[in-house]
Amino acid sequence: MSVLYRAHGIVLSRRDHKEVDRFYSVYTKEHGKIEFLARGGHKALAKLTPHLESIAEVELLLVKGRYYDTVAGVDRLYRYRIHGDMQKQALAQHALHFIDMGTKVMEVDEMLYAVLDDWLQFLETIPVLGKERSAYLLGSLVMKLVTLYGYRPELHCCLRCKAHVEQGKYRWHALRGGVVCTSCVQSDEEQFFSARALSDDSLKLIRFALTESFQDQLKPHLKGSALMGFHEALESLIISHFPTIPAVSVRGACALM
Repeated sequence: MSVLYRAHGIVLSRRDHKEVDRFYSVYTKEHGKIEFLARGGHKALAKLTPHLESIAEVELLLVKGRYYDTVAGVDRLYRYRIHGDMQKQALAQHALHFIDMGTKVMEVDEMLYAVLDDWLQFLETIPVLGKERSAYLLGSLVMKLVTLYGYRPELHCCLRCKAHVEQGKYRWHALRGGVVCTSCVQSDEEQFFSARALSDDSLKLIRFALTESFQDQLKPHLKGSALMGFHEALESLIISHFPTIPAVSVRGACALM
């Protein structure tokens, strides 16, 4: 006897399966990330899959299967108003890609769902942005995601001695996950040989990106050197802790817009 269940979520990705079917990945409130098959989803006249093709919140009716679930019904609840704007669509797609890569099936995280929904709603309201601002915004999202995945960086106290770091007297250690004071680096150079310099302005950007809302991320003045340090620190954090290393960096993704 088939078991039916419902789920409310945001479509993350799709991939073709055989000649006419498609697999979809959706991040849901109730079950975390789920993956399911849409039979005939690759056909031009498919009835259900058009609701799954756009960046939207959907209500799903799914059939539990032995090897994989299949979709029996789709109701599109809300379509985010970013279609027709290539920049917003790119920012949205990169966010969905990061979440799809960084999450496992059936691991529930309501905060992650809230951050994704907040990001997509934010994209509906933003004006035309430069590549630098776009890259910083996407970086702020990724910084929040890395934290939700359990790798929140230490940005105020030394990872070793726990003392509050002073301006200009620390280094960045991505593998350890945060800042290390200069004294600790010098006292154990072998342990902290990979620690790199990080400017005060770059550290301020990282702190701001992690703690403030997306709307507030439009406010900081982005100095070229500070932004470069921000992205270098972020990319090193992704390489050290992200489950899957993206093929394109955050800064590189926005350069293609």
